[in-house]
Amino acid sequence: MLKRNLTSELMSKFNEALNKIMEYKMSGKNEEALIVIDNTLKEIFRLGMKFFNSLSDDNLLDMIKTDGTINTDKCIMMAKLLEEEASILELQGNLDDAFYIELKSLNLFLHAYEGDNENCDLQHHFEDIEIMIEELSEYRLPSSVQNRIIDYYVKTNKYDKAEDTLYEILQENDFSNETIEKGISLYELLLNKDDNTLEEGNLSREEVEESLSILKKRL
Repeated sequence: MLKRNLTSELMSKFNEALNKIMEYKMSGKNEEALIVIDNTLKEIFRLGMKFFNSLSDDNLLDMIKTDGTINTDKCIMMAKLLEEEASILELQGNLDDAFYIELKSLNLFLHAYEGDNENCDLQHHFEDIEIMIEELSEYRLPSSVQNRIIDYYVKTNKYDKAEDTLYEILQENDFSNETIEKGISLYELLLNKDDNTLEEGNLSREEVEESLSILKKRL
């Protein structure tokens, strides 16, 4: 009961802060919105924006793990607050920092999506993932993030987009054996799907078999 009340209180604080951030942004009060983000990060995670911006992705994930397992709701809270910070930085013309923070946010969202979402209260924020992927599409992303994007597209049955992301990785890495092996694993996974499921994901079994054959020959 105590744990449930603490979780409810945390959710309430987060949602209240998020509403305030949106209100300030709509009024053009970007500095005030950043202050709310900073204070909320301190209240929930005991660290402000300055520290969050300097920590590695692994450090951030360690902050929201219990016995090695990610707390999905906390991960989403962290990701959403960083997403809002990136949005404000972009409005202020600070594009380099905005990209860096949004990339952190996307990586956190993807980690959260990979986790156990059965008892997650904030999963409606997952709708931001594809928007962020589109916003960051003009940049070269780390392979680790691109691989999580592929996993996300597979889980959401968008197999054509998973394939597009795979070929970006293959081209960026000059069709190295490691990336080819990742591609082979993807196509072998897709071959286990039935024809209707593949078609719904905008790929045919023939396309999957052909791509798999090409990659095996390249390997």
